[in-house]
Amino acid sequence: MQIDENLLKRRLAGLKLASIFLGAISMLALIFGIIFPPYSINYLNQIYTLASLALGAYFAFVFFSSNKKNYEYFAWSTVIITILFFFFQNWIYNAEYRISYNITDTYYGSFILKHANLVNTYYNLPSLIVLISAMYQRISFVIIVSISMLVGILHNILPTLLDEKIIVTKSADIYSTNVNAIDEIFLTFNFQVFIFTCIASFALVLLTSRLTKDVAKFERTNTQLGKYFSPAIREEIEKIDMDFSKKPEKTQMIAVLFTDIIGFTKISEKIEPPEVLDILSRYQKRMTEAIFKNNGTVDKFIGDAVMATFGTPISRGNDAQNALNCARDMQILMREWEKERSKDQKNIIKHRIGIHYGRCVVGNIGGDERMEFTVIGDTVNVASRICDACKENNAEILITDNLKNQLNEEIETEIIQNFKIRGRDELINLHKIKL
Repeated sequence: MQIDENLLKRRLAGLKLASIFLGAISMLALIFGIIFPPYSINYLNQIYTLASLALGAYFAFVFFSSNKKNYEYFAWSTVIITILFFFFQNWIYNAEYRISYNITDTYYGSFILKHANLVNTYYNLPSLIVLISAMYQRISFVIIVSISMLVGILHNILPTLLDEKIIVTKSADIYSTNVNAIDEIFLTFNFQVFIFTCIASFALVLLTSRLTKDVAKFERTNTQLGKYFSPAIREEIEKIDMDFSKKPEKTQMIAVLFTDIIGFTKISEKIEPPEVLDILSRYQKRMTEAIFKNNGTVDKFIGDAVMATFGTPISRGNDAQNALNCARDMQILMREWEKERSKDQKNIIKHRIGIHYGRCVVGNIGGDERMEFTVIGDTVNVASRICDACKENNAEILITDNLKNQLNEEIETEIIQNFKIRGRDELINLHKIKL
């Protein structure tokens, strides 16, 4: 099953966090094992020290080497190794007490359960391992680790509790005088703590899993926004906490820019489909670069055309000037592209640009199943028609009076007076710009 990229990133962070904790535990065990040898038998101390060193080195390796590609391997291997380490600890403790005290199987279990220092192995260590398993942010890992730890605990105490000679009692007198007596309060309390730890870890990872999915969904949305909004606009949107789920409530003044590749249909007829897609991809990349540079928004790609808006979702100063600056940058990028294609003996790609400034409805348009952040209004239609008008007026860039009047600079233009926009009764003045 393919894991979402953002979810995988968080699980990888959880793996690294778990490896830090497990590595720290291993190093502490190594240090204390050297300074204060825990066993009276020398070779057990040596085995314990070497195992702690190997574990510490492995978890350090996991931290530095794990990535998205090898995540599954390292995640499963650390969980399995941690479980094996727990059973290894049990074996060492049991071997120590059997050999050192020459304890027979008859009352070995009650002897072990009487010693508080073994709570670390039988209860505390399993609880700690279960808690660390929650860092992986995977419910399956918590379940696997919890069951493994429970099996380990029951393996240690169940044979003793089923022994007919063993007495489980709350009486301190009986517990202190009878070698086969086990403190019921001590036994049940620690077991309850372990069970509670398992349940809490499961609930915690379930909650974080849901939160992680929500965050991953948000990041996917943010990534999608990144395709339309420039980084500067995205940062501003996040600062003001704009709600994109709301329907548009008002209109605002914006600049709308359309581009269109000249003779794209004829170009497409002469080349293979993969090359057509390559041209479109390269063209759109260049247009997006210019739009983002000038604080614009990519509204949509329509075949070989690009629609951009300036002043959406919020104004970034003089939006009309930003739109004109964008057109300039687009022309620079197109001329650079012309040189590249000419050098490779490929068809030269040229385009037209039409820009208008006016009032539009801005926001989410559509129903619950299909909603799109866009702009609608007469301004959009006029901008599109102006781009088309470049052909009959032999122009690279056409702008309207409305846009020219909003500019911060005086520019020389060739005026086209009383131009009839297709589908519109009102005549407008256009300005032909040569950049």
